[in-house]
Amino acid sequence: MSAAPKKKLSLFAIFFTFFVDNLCWSIVFPIFAPYFLDPNNRIFSPEVTGATRTTVLGLFLMAFSMGQFLGAPLMGEYADRHGRKKALGIGVFCTLVGLGLSAWSMQINSLVLLFAGRLITGFFASSNSICLACVSDLSEDQKSKVKRFGYLSVIAGLAFVLGAFLGGKLSDPSVNASFSPNFPLWLAAGMTLLNLIFVLLWLKETSPVDPLVKFDFLESFHNIKMALQTEKIKRVYAVYFLFLFAWTAIFQFSPVLMVAKYGYTNSNIGDLAVYMGACWAIGSGYLNKLLLRYFESMRVLEFCLVGFTVLSALFMVPMHIYGVLGILGLCVILGGLAWPLCTGLISSLAPRHFQGKVLGVSQSIQSLAMAVAPVICGMVYTVSPGLPFLIGAGACSIAGIIYFTLKHR
Repeated sequence: MSAAPKKKLSLFAIFFTFFVDNLCWSIVFPIFAPYFLDPNNRIFSPEVTGATRTTVLGLFLMAFSMGQFLGAPLMGEYADRHGRKKALGIGVFCTLVGLGLSAWSMQINSLVLLFAGRLITGFFASSNSICLACVSDLSEDQKSKVKRFGYLSVIAGLAFVLGAFLGGKLSDPSVNASFSPNFPLWLAAGMTLLNLIFVLLWLKETSPVDPLVKFDFLESFHNIKMALQTEKIKRVYAVYFLFLFAWTAIFQFSPVLMVAKYGYTNSNIGDLAVYMGACWAIGSGYLNKLLLRYFESMRVLEFCLVGFTVLSALFMVPMHIYGVLGILGLCVILGGLAWPLCTGLISSLAPRHFQGKVLGVSQSIQSLAMAVAPVICGMVYTVSPGLPFLIGAGACSIAGIIYFTLKHR
């Protein structure tokens, strides 16, 4: 086979891997809040209270992000040392194991194995960054690279909406008696198996390997230490961490609120995810381009931080379901606006030769924020369903204060 068809097959395998990775991440979004809060769920003893279930849910939601925090830098270094194809193959295979273990644990009502499955899935959830590196390797110039990165962005958006929608419908027995909470996980495992076949058969190695690359098991912790060494960028990382903490409180606990307060089913939460995906697209796509045409990016970020703080606090106010949905939609739109602005600010403070390391640190901070937030929010939710959102508002307000002090330095 000539070089051009081989390259096309490699790109297809990469795009499909990126699609499946994002689909597997989003397909569980509608499942776990109703699953953990269901009083008839036999994974808990009958005497376990709703407060305990919510606390355990917070710890469970932490498992994936903590696994990612520990595993993503290691898999990135493994890809540099042993090759992108081998790293992707191992990551996809272990993701298959994690998904299968998660689905089976729900079938046999084993909480310990369910935690283990999510930790494994999170630890090896590094396919996105390796796919980006592969696309960069296969791109002839900057124009083709940007074009293909744009394809990946579209794929990620479509995968999130489709995955969450399917997860909600296929896990809800009221939609079809043959559906169950673990059915979407078996589906995701099947797609991951197909993905593994594509990687093994079609993906060609895209970069020369370097056996001298240092393999550091504490890379994530060293990344955090590095983030705390430079005064100016340390403050930007603090803004990023606190904003992501606030965003995670909204993203992870809005389904919990909908289940507990408004009786949402898995199917309803799948529909909610489609709504949130549309709002995210409006913020990160349309509004991002529109506002940056007329305002400086820093002004837009200021507006996002203030607006997100106010809207998060409003979740404490009792209101009709449509009011909650309206506030949630606005929060997601602002989140879609702020996230790339934060990343751009971090990138702008680093020299060109240091971009990879700085963005790697930001990935570690992102995973850490998404691991810490569910634990704290899960514990305070037992006091009041609106308290996780108030804590998120507090975190975002501190991020705003740090940002404004940074701006005047």
